[in-house]
Amino acid sequence: MNIGAYVIRRALLMVVVLVGTITVTFFLSHLVPSNPAIFFGGQNPTPQEIQRITQEYGFNTPLYNQFYIYLRDVLTGNLGMSLSFQLPVLALILEGLPNTLTLAAISTAIALLIGIPLGIEAARHAGKRVDSLLRVFSVGFVGLPQFWLGIILQLVFAIWWGILPIGSYGGTLTYLSFHPIKTITGSYLVDALLSGNMGGFAAIAESMILPVITLSLYPLGIIVRHTRASMLATLNQDYVRTARAYGIPEREINYGLAFRNALPPVLIYAGLIFAGSIIGVIYVEDVFNLIPGIGYLVIYGTGTGISSSGISGSVDTPLILGVAIVTAIIYALSNFAVDLVQIYYDRRIIK
Repeated sequence: MNIGAYVIRRALLMVVVLVGTITVTFFLSHLVPSNPAIFFGGQNPTPQEIQRITQEYGFNTPLYNQFYIYLRDVLTGNLGMSLSFQLPVLALILEGLPNTLTLAAISTAIALLIGIPLGIEAARHAGKRVDSLLRVFSVGFVGLPQFWLGIILQLVFAIWWGILPIGSYGGTLTYLSFHPIKTITGSYLVDALLSGNMGGFAAIAESMILPVITLSLYPLGIIVRHTRASMLATLNQDYVRTARAYGIPEREINYGLAFRNALPPVLIYAGLIFAGSIIGVIYVEDVFNLIPGIGYLVIYGTGTGISSSGISGSVDTPLILGVAIVTAIIYALSNFAVDLVQIYYDRRIIK
């Protein structure tokens, strides 16, 4: 199989996954043993609201026709109207997604930059004290609940020591109101940098230190463990022993020959970790009050947040379904990107 055929096959598989996700979300939203319009209408919908929702989503038509309407709307970017905010779901998601992706990308990058060297060192010293210590720390990082870790970091660094902001972009709820940042990409950190607003960039970056630490420790533990396992398998290969026999420097063997062949399995987990960070961001953004973001939308969508119209006591079904679909798209694209990177490092996967 050539590279083009492999890429096309993986792209088609990604489309199948996305269609499957859309299908599952549709039927899950129709498991309510009554008119789904009541479920979509939120808390105590009026008869007029139920009638409008019934007509809009075609709930008075056969199920296959409802699915056609749902699929058509999703493919055209119409994810419905948010019950909590009375705004299009897609617009809300596009507003919060850049900040969420920035937080997830930085956390994943830090986990890779720190976790890969630590995993290599653990493999080099397998069975020794350094290896044992790194394994204990990696297991501990994986076992720490992110919402609990975020609160502990706030308590230590913000309240006890007072050296870092407790939360919110810029350190306070009103920072962006008094220090607006020119919108370019929608990410506060990136936009401050691109617009040359170094003061805003420093304030946003400082307020993201604790959230990034909170979000990166779990994937850091995963990366250390899998890098160690992959490197151990590679270091036991005959070509590595031959390289040592020829007197090639140990650093070149570990970070050159061995690591290049140990990297593809780690890349797979890196893609999954980035996509999984979107889920972890939900807790982190809530703990640190990072608004706007996907976590902010999920909190309000589940009926536990406070919007401009007051406390949202009902589930915002269109918003939750929209976030689920966008998250699935991010997962699929992350895996597709990992497949493309793997081709560069190991052409054997296309055979």
